[in-house]
Amino acid sequence: MNTLSWRIWPIIAALLAVLFITVDLLLVGQASTVQQRIGQEVQLLSELSQMNEGLNQLVLVHRVDLNTLEAEGDISDQRWPVELQRFAERTAKLGARFNEEPGVAALAKDLPAALNDIDSLHGIVIERTAANSGASMSESVFQFMLQRAGKQLESVQRKVHEHGLGMHTAQLSERWDQAQVLLFLACFMAFIFALLVGMSRRLLVESRVAGNELMNAKHQLEHTNQELRETMLSKEEKEVMIKEIHHRVKNNLQIVKSLIRFQQDQVKDTKTRELFNECITRVSAMALVHEQTYLSKDLANIDVSSYLDHLVRDLVYAYSVDKQLKMDIDIKVKTLSVDTLVPMGLMINEIISNSFKYAFQGRESGTITVHLHGSEADGMHMLIGDDGVGLKSREGFHRPNSLGMDLIHTLAGQLDSDITLIDGPGTKYEVVSQKLQRKKVA
Repeated sequence: MNTLSWRIWPIIAALLAVLFITVDLLLVGQASTVQQRIGQEVQLLSELSQMNEGLNQLVLVHRVDLNTLEAEGDISDQRWPVELQRFAERTAKLGARFNEEPGVAALAKDLPAALNDIDSLHGIVIERTAANSGASMSESVFQFMLQRAGKQLESVQRKVHEHGLGMHTAQLSERWDQAQVLLFLACFMAFIFALLVGMSRRLLVESRVAGNELMNAKHQLEHTNQELRETMLSKEEKEVMIKEIHHRVKNNLQIVKSLIRFQQDQVKDTKTRELFNECITRVSAMALVHEQTYLSKDLANIDVSSYLDHLVRDLVYAYSVDKQLKMDIDIKVKTLSVDTLVPMGLMINEIISNSFKYAFQGRESGTITVHLHGSEADGMHMLIGDDGVGLKSREGFHRPNSLGMDLIHTLAGQLDSDITLIDGPGTKYEVVSQKLQRKKVA
């Protein structure tokens, strides 16, 4: 019997070893599966938070389109369709990727219909606002539909929290408890199981730590998303407000132009009318900066080529140029700040205005030159002028006795640059940043 017992115990030990190993591997596999589900649900919560931000972005775009329509009476370049299409694509990807998660299938089915209603209401609000037929009721319905869409997203988030993360966290905790029982029993086994027990414990401890880290990461992610949403919303509101300020400044300068032009119409003296016209072009150069600012996506940097193109066209219209002029424009600087572009625009306005008034008298054609190279940080080099009849005397440049020439020197100083008159046919000015000159010397 003792012999039989000794024969049975190794078999029992082997069976127990197989049993423990099987149960251990099963628990590890289940824990790994639960962790993967928790990770997927954390990603789903992140996607839902981003979609909430997308709804807030739709509200801001709707406001911007309305403000633009109310301010200009026309809205030829709407951002609404692009933002709506982007949000719809995100909804479709969410439904395809997380279709098995609670509430996602219903969201992927209901949210596109709600987006269609929101798009229709946006169009109605725009049309009624344009027709001044009272869009407040449609605007209220539009806001209600957006809130309803937001509540659908919040509902899915609650379901993920309650039926997804809550259940899987409980499952992970349950697996941990089972693992603890397994480890307790393993302590009474023979030495042959000691190594397996140690490995199992370490693996399961790591599983629990990973589960806790995932939970902490989820809470941190939610907190970060909330702060990011508040920060982005505040940033968008500030940008809208700043653009509105630039828009109002531009409108006020347009009013100033109209008042000057009205006063000009009351004057018969040709020289006085020219002075009024110079004031109009200077105000236009400043107003154009503010116009390009509120039209720009980046408020800190304005497209230089677009600004100069509008500036030259305004000057051609102001001086009624009827000659065949060639524009030698070479702009290598993409964007500049408002502080730099205002004095630069005024200086270019003065020089080209003088070219239109004096450079091509008695000629049918000519060339206007505007070259701009370098950068705002490293220094810039400009060449501005014409190939016209040229100045009668260089004395007027070195000792300016006119408002226009004095203004050119003053504006060059504001740009921290030196301006020189180049020898040769026509009148050309070279403006070099002192920062660029110091680099050349070094």
